[in-house]
Amino acid sequence: MKRTWFLKLLFLAAFLGCGKGVVQSQVLVYEDFVPSARFIYLKERFFYAQIHTAGFTIGYEQGHLNSRFNYMGWNIEFATQLDYRAKAVNWYGSGRRYKFGMLNSFCILRAGYGGLWTLNEKPYWGGVKVSLSYRGGFSLGLAFPQYINVLYDTAGQDVRLERMDPENPRHRDVAYILERGPILKGLSGMRPYPGIFLKVGMDFEFGKSEERSHTLGFGIIYDCYFTRIPLMMDQKNPFGFLNFYIEYKFGKRHEAR
Repeated sequence: MKRTWFLKLLFLAAFLGCGKGVVQSQVLVYEDFVPSARFIYLKERFFYAQIHTAGFTIGYEQGHLNSRFNYMGWNIEFATQLDYRAKAVNWYGSGRRYKFGMLNSFCILRAGYGGLWTLNEKPYWGGVKVSLSYRGGFSLGLAFPQYINVLYDTAGQDVRLERMDPENPRHRDVAYILERGPILKGLSGMRPYPGIFLKVGMDFEFGKSEERSHTLGFGIIYDCYFTRIPLMMDQKNPFGFLNFYIEYKFGKRHEAR
């Protein structure tokens, strides 16, 4: 009889011990389990807007995944390039303001290729994906001459529309410059400046959706041209421009597998 009770107690202890181990193992399994993303999207396209140290940029990009964590694609964009040395002037208090001493206004068209190298993948429940962004390609600078209305008599009857010229002494004195000429007038004197560009930055993609892309980026971009860009009178004109930027991108992924 005693032996029977002893066997029953031994069996009960073993059963409770095994049950406790099963519960613990189940808890460990569920704690360690992290479900993967439901889909892997192979292609992506998006638009972006950028504010940089000398103006703004708008652009479009599309590309594809060449591995689980790397993305490659091409982009096109339009950017303005303002010169901080050019100061707006309105000597007579009326009429259109002009940039005194500015020979040309400048904007940029870029076409490039590059990619993203993922440094930290976004968790399945949301969060932030961190990537190194790099681009390079062709940069076409466009210089538009500034036209001004210049006084040639004290009565104000002889007013001539002229292109800003450092050799003309009247263009060096604000007392002779009445106002800026029509902006479209500069189109006739537009001159292209071919070059190259390089862009490097950090991208932070946020949000829970894998299909939609929202990204905030920071970085630097450098445009280099084969000749100096004539921007200002009596100033050493540059071969290129270095800018720091803040960028917001939004787009959509497609072709899931």
